[in-house]
Amino acid sequence: MHYKRYETRHIFMVLAICTLLFSPLFVLLVPLGVAETIYYQYGVRLVYAPSINYWVYGAGLFLIFLGFSILFLLKVNKTSIVIAFVCLIGSGVLFYGASKSFVTITDDSITYRGVFAKEESKYEWNEVSKVTYYRMSEMDPETSYYEFQFKDGEVLTLKENAKVGEVKGLIEYSVMNADGEFKVIEKEEE
Repeated sequence: MHYKRYETRHIFMVLAICTLLFSPLFVLLVPLGVAETIYYQYGVRLVYAPSINYWVYGAGLFLIFLGFSILFLLKVNKTSIVIAFVCLIGSGVLFYGASKSFVTITDDSITYRGVFAKEESKYEWNEVSKVTYYRMSEMDPETSYYEFQFKDGEVLTLKENAKVGEVKGLIEYSVMNADGEFKVIEKEEE
């Protein structure tokens, strides 16, 4: 006769540990993968996942970890199941909100949406009044970034990474071609 050598709650302990171990890989790969999958179209030069997406996905994974941990620590009873279910629903809401946030740049326009924003904002290059590129020094831990100022007063900040660096020339050319202002500011280490 075989005896069960574990309790059901130990399965949740293993799931919590696995969630904790695979979270860094998930947080690094999924936000950009989701943005590329949902928002890439022919002619899009850049699909960018803002850094807030990574934090929101991380918070969602933490809620999943918390739900599994509660099922392990409080044993499997009605209260712990309800709390874990609320954590799971909360993580789903966070994942959904993070998947809605993106920035795309094409030859004709810039389109973006924030986390949990209902509508996306789309601007043609002639609606960009000024782009300021803040170039950080080599020793500065902060990343260089672009600040787009639109004619309606909206501001978009885009941190530089390898993908943004690939469209640097397009940004400068498109703004200058549309009679906008492109300015580079060198920031020294403070």
